[in-house]
Amino acid sequence: MNHVSTSVSSRSRLSRLGILAGILTVTVGLTACGGESAIDAPPLDVEMQMLQQIENNASGVQGTSLHIGDEQAKPNMTVYARDRYGYLAPIGYQWNAKSSDELGKAALELLIEGGAHAAKLPSDFKAMIPKGTKVTQLSIKPEQQLAIVEFSDEFHQYKTEDERKVLESIVWTLTSLPDVKHVQLWMNGERLTAMPVGDTPIDGRLSRSFGINLERADGVSDMYSTPVTLYFTALTEKGKAYYVPITRLVTPSNDPLTSTLEQMVAGPLNANQLSRVLTENTKIGKIEHKDDLVTVNLEDTMFEQGDKVPSELIKAVVLSLTERPGIGKVQVLVNGVKDIKGTDNKNYSEPVSRVEVAPVWKG
Repeated sequence: MNHVSTSVSSRSRLSRLGILAGILTVTVGLTACGGESAIDAPPLDVEMQMLQQIENNASGVQGTSLHIGDEQAKPNMTVYARDRYGYLAPIGYQWNAKSSDELGKAALELLIEGGAHAAKLPSDFKAMIPKGTKVTQLSIKPEQQLAIVEFSDEFHQYKTEDERKVLESIVWTLTSLPDVKHVQLWMNGERLTAMPVGDTPIDGRLSRSFGINLERADGVSDMYSTPVTLYFTALTEKGKAYYVPITRLVTPSNDPLTSTLEQMVAGPLNANQLSRVLTENTKIGKIEHKDDLVTVNLEDTMFEQGDKVPSELIKAVVLSLTERPGIGKVQVLVNGVKDIKGTDNKNYSEPVSRVEVAPVWKG
C-alpha cells in the first residue's frame, strides 16, 4: 500500500514538473523546436531548484513585465508597439505630464518611427506610426470619453499591409488612458472616414471593440462569430517574457466569460511564437459576476494546496477578463482556494484590478 502511494505521488510530482518545465520556457527562456515542449521532466531532487528559478525569473524583462503592489512602479501610460513576431504588445511607462492631453501626445510620439522618444522603446519592439509624422493636435474630452487626434500629412506614408496594425496601435494606446474609451482620427485638418492608404473604414468613433492582433478560431466564419480578447506570453530575443493581447473570433456564446477562459485553455493558435498560460487540463469552475467584480475558480490537478501558482497565469486571466465591458477586478481561486501566492511571491488572495497588473517601463 505504501509502495503504491509513493509511486502515485512520484508520478504526480513528475507530471507537475513537466508542466513547470513548460512554464520555464516563458520565464527563463528555454525553448523547443516547433513550439512544442521538448523538455524532459528533471530528477525529483532538483524540483526545489526549478521552483526557485521560476520565482527568481518571474518578473520578466524590464518594461514588459507585470508587477503587483509596487506603488512606485505603476505606469501612467501604456503604448502598443510591434514585437519581432509582428504582434502588438503593451509597454507601460512612468511619464511626467501635466495633463491627460500631454500624456496622450507623449504616448503617440513614442509610436512614431524615429521620433524624439523612439529610443525609449525596448530593442525588440518597433513603432508603428510613419517616420516624420507629427501629432499636430490632441484633445481629450473626459465627459465624452473621447480622444481626438490630428496627424500631419506624413501619417499616410505606411505600407498597405501595415494599415490595420497602425490603427490598432493608436486606438489601443489612447484607450489605455483612464478618460478615453473612443478615438477619432484627423489628418491635415480633415476628419478621416477611412484610413488614407488601404481605405480601412473608420465608422465614427473607434474603440477597443476594433480588436487587436486579430485571428479566427478554427471553423469559425466572419459572418457568425464574436470576439474575445485573450492574453498569452511571448519571449524577447534574450528570452524574457512579456504579454500579448489577441482578439480571437469565436462561435457566439451566451457566456462570454467562460468562452474567454475556454479559449485561454485552448491556447495560442501559433505555438511557435506565443505560449499558453493555462494548461490544457485546466477546468473552468464556477464564475460569479457581481457589479464590477468577477470571481472565477480554476480547477487543475497540477496544483496542491499551498503550491505557488504561476504569476503569469493570474495576470493573464486578470488582463483577459478585464477587457470585457463592466469588469474592473478579478478574484482568482485555484481548486476552490482563495488564499494563493504567486511564483513572484505576491499574495493574490484579494481581487486584482487591471491597473495592478499593468506593464512597466520607466520612460
